[in-house]
Amino acid sequence: MTDIIFSFDTEDFTSNRAADAIYREAKILEEEGVRGCFCLVGLLADQLVNWGRDDVLEALSHHEINSHTYGHTLHPMINEYTDIEDVNEAIDMVIKEEGKAVEMIKKSTGVDEIYAAVPPGNQKSYAAMYGYHKMGIPIYADTFCDTVDGEGTYYCNIYHLAYYEAMECFFDGDEKDIATLVERVAKRKRAVVYTHPNSAVSIGCWDILNYDKENLVPFGDFLQCPEQPKERTEKFYNNIRTFVRMIKADPRFRITTYAQITDELKKEGERVVKIEDVAEISRKLNESFENIRTPVSLSISDIMLACRDLLLGKKEHKCGDVYGFLSTPYAISEKVTLLADDIISSAKEIKNGEFLPTEITVGDTKIGPADWLFAALDVLQGAKEVTIGPRAQLPSLDIIPETRDAYFKGTWRHSDSFEDKYLSDRLRLQAWTLRFANLNK
Repeated sequence: MTDIIFSFDTEDFTSNRAADAIYREAKILEEEGVRGCFCLVGLLADQLVNWGRDDVLEALSHHEINSHTYGHTLHPMINEYTDIEDVNEAIDMVIKEEGKAVEMIKKSTGVDEIYAAVPPGNQKSYAAMYGYHKMGIPIYADTFCDTVDGEGTYYCNIYHLAYYEAMECFFDGDEKDIATLVERVAKRKRAVVYTHPNSAVSIGCWDILNYDKENLVPFGDFLQCPEQPKERTEKFYNNIRTFVRMIKADPRFRITTYAQITDELKKEGERVVKIEDVAEISRKLNESFENIRTPVSLSISDIMLACRDLLLGKKEHKCGDVYGFLSTPYAISEKVTLLADDIISSAKEIKNGEFLPTEITVGDTKIGPADWLFAALDVLQGAKEVTIGPRAQLPSLDIIPETRDAYFKGTWRHSDSFEDKYLSDRLRLQAWTLRFANLNK
């Protein structure tokens, strides 16, 4: 069965006319007995109140409300202000700016909790992922960190779901085209099918007019997109309704929301690593250097922290927040032999709740974090000394190819001064935090 979410990037804070589309699309889903997920820009949440759009706010009350960031493409965007060396400063800035968005959304709509953060475009900052998690938001949607079939992943401590298909394809489609989309969606594990309500009534992109590369107009003096022909708008609404009805009638689908998925993720329960688990973990890592799915879901960072605790005498490791690297890890270039006592002593260099060290000193020898991890697993299985050879320090990211290939400079609405000095590289350097939810309990 395919889980499907109807998600709405509810963003245009420049046009009261665009709010009409929010109303219509919210009412269509309500009339069809479906709960959608409307992801609001904080500034739009404020504008709906300023515009006196109680009709829109009432229509939204039947649906789940989430965050589409504070200002969408208002500069500086998330990628722009988090592309700095100091990761703690970057995370703090996310919490400050996106905290404002959450408060604006809650105040305008009356919701108590935000279940998903949905940054627009390719605003896929690793710092924002960590920041949203610290804010208590459980899901990061429209992400680069999901599998091609929509399985969903944990990355940087937050659960990721990719967007799949935009409903804007319904403008020119007919019922046959909609049925073709239904078949494509049915092949996925999860599918977030989305739209931008403003596109129903406007031609072109409001943010290109007002915020492409820089803040082009003073706030409030917004340029307006041309209006869609009314017959085209109505065709689009009718096709959304047709699509919703097809999905509802098809037993291959379960219509869900970010909140429902959050509740299911909580059922995974506590993840614990004990000394008796080490041999199996070691076997699996030696077969393939990647996260482990069974008997408990573990990221490589989880395993490293578990080795640290077990080496230092703890009876078990309870998994919690994990972190990757901030720069490229060191790696040995030739075989080295290490004593078990030195490996145990070096475990103190690894700290819970911090980004991982890129090199570790064992006795008089500097080794990489993956070198240390495999040596630690051998010591935990009784080895008195360990000989290790050169190996890759980072796992393959082929399973999440958009993360593997991410590069942000000169893309989307970024300013010309945006360098991508840290973001795309550091996104990949969080690969040790990748894991899958074990929901089979």
